[in-house]
Amino acid sequence: MLHYSCDICGQKLDDRRFVVRLEVFPSFDPEEITEEDLERDNLEEIADIISHMEETGELELEQNSPRKFRYDLCPECRNQFVKDPLALHRPRRIRISDN
Repeated sequence: MLHYSCDICGQKLDDRRFVVRLEVFPSFDPEEITEEDLERDNLEEIADIISHMEETGELELEQNSPRKFRYDLCPECRNQFVKDPLALHRPRRIRISDN
């Protein structure tokens, strides 16, 4: 049996849980497609990227690659989340050092 807990407050969840799914990806909204865009060899660019990845050992794509996130929330945290999804209006936490 699976047990869920709220990803914000840590409370154990029963049947009343909410799922938040987020997807972050680069936007591509060209204002105009030019002849140069159509003539560009995209396969050659992809081959160059793969070659670079093989040479350097960096198998991760740039930070611009799409990312998906999934969170389980309790009813209380869900209510707070829908009011302010990006936490723009929450008070900032003040961190005090231990020294």
